[in-house]
Amino acid sequence: MTARRLGLRFVLVAAAFAVASQALGADPKAKGYRADYIDAMLKAAWDEAKLKPSPDAGDAAFLRRVYLDVLGRIPSVQEAEAFLRQKDRDKRLKQVEYLLESPDYAKNMATIWSVTLIGRQNQGNDVNRAALSTWLRQQFGADRPWNEMAYELIGAKGSNRDNGATNYTLAHLENGAVPLTSITMRVFMGQQIQCTQCHDHPKIDEWKQADFWGINAFFKGVRRREHFKADATGAEVRDYIELYDEPSTAYSRYDRRDGQVKIVYPTFAGHKIGTTTEANRDRREMLARLITAPGNDQFARAFVDRMWGHFFGKGIVDPVDDFGPENQASLPELLDRLTADFKASGYDVKALVRWITSSRAYQLDSRMTKANEKDDALFSHMALKPMTPEQLFDSLLVATSAQKVGAGGADNERKRNEWLRQFVFAFANDEGDESSTFQGTIPQALMMMNGDLMNRAVGGKPGSFLADSLEQSQLQNRVPPARFLADRLYLAALCRPASRRELAEAQLFLVNSPDQIQVMEDLFWALLNSNEFILNH
Repeated sequence: MTARRLGLRFVLVAAAFAVASQALGADPKAKGYRADYIDAMLKAAWDEAKLKPSPDAGDAAFLRRVYLDVLGRIPSVQEAEAFLRQKDRDKRLKQVEYLLESPDYAKNMATIWSVTLIGRQNQGNDVNRAALSTWLRQQFGADRPWNEMAYELIGAKGSNRDNGATNYTLAHLENGAVPLTSITMRVFMGQQIQCTQCHDHPKIDEWKQADFWGINAFFKGVRRREHFKADATGAEVRDYIELYDEPSTAYSRYDRRDGQVKIVYPTFAGHKIGTTTEANRDRREMLARLITAPGNDQFARAFVDRMWGHFFGKGIVDPVDDFGPENQASLPELLDRLTADFKASGYDVKALVRWITSSRAYQLDSRMTKANEKDDALFSHMALKPMTPEQLFDSLLVATSAQKVGAGGADNERKRNEWLRQFVFAFANDEGDESSTFQGTIPQALMMMNGDLMNRAVGGKPGSFLADSLEQSQLQNRVPPARFLADRLYLAALCRPASRRELAEAQLFLVNSPDQIQVMEDLFWALLNSNEFILNH
């Protein structure tokens, strides 16, 4: 380790101890606990690296950012206006508390983790995506500790309709549960060991081929059983799939490169279970217990880093699912301290969100300065994050009320599901693999510029956002109608009032045009297709 690295580590550790006694509530379990050491450790790192952080983001930028990160959508015009009018010095902290109590928080977390656990594409007839999403939404809505949720996901049994957690395992059972072995380690341990299914890891001594197959052996007894019922016509149709474990001795067989055939019994991190039928009765439950055990710091560390990556655009270890000697943490002491606090809080997800969003780093502007433009690891400015398909879709609905235009009821729900499928399809890349964010590909750009949803979104038909705004502009008498309309369009799309120049240009067109709706449609279309809308900044 270099002298510079040792010096930075000493400064970071000293900073952590210096602020430990100043935290608002010394116990991470306390409601008012603030992880002030995050700011102290980051400041020490910035000073050591001679970095000057960007200025704080304005209220509008912060509000849009935290809505996207916590609720998965931008704020409505009414929500933005209410926040921007407040003068309370603690309004950002209070806003986070308000968002954490919103039903959309659980909905957003369920969306994030559904994608993490099973992806976006159809996983086949075995997977009940709706049941998994409902299960996740219930867990996050009830503030279930992460270790308990993970324990159930890994070891879930029963109906894939009644116990949504079973769908995680069902989605990855093919090829002898090799995919399930890999994704379980990536998601819950933050480690990519898939290459060790064929050979010992060339760079990481701690992962051998036998380790991969030892974990795979925990899944060897997993079985699925179809259950049927008669439909309204009397025909027999599948009702649900039952996931269960066969209580028999299980082991994995694998081929080494030297031609030897080896077998290994269920083994995880040095813990090997017996070879008798009785010992192998609840293999997945045993694996779930080992992964989520209090002594397994890597389980908590992987979740903390994944959540940090969600809010900051990249993890302290980046990628977040690739911990290892060749991919070191940029701020290891900070990650260790957050991990310890997360465990001490009882794996409280909302507490972790509070700590991250209350940090100064989360408040920073995304615009880089000459003093930090080369920083890509110490979080001296907020990263620009392209919206995910779900964020983009839901934000368009919030901004435009497009789902309210038309027949209503079941027709609108059908259209909403159809649009979301189109969004997911458009987010696939040239190889057919799904993309996680808006990257400006031709299909994505075409959908944003001229898709059915966009056409409804910027239309001025009765019941639309634009038609309602025009009516309100004529009923209110506080400001000139053209100014009211311009500010409302900018608030809806970008969560901020129009600038002086933007306001002047918009008013000029609105006042001088014989067709205000047409001008509003063009302006709204331009705002919704701007980088400022597409990006979470």
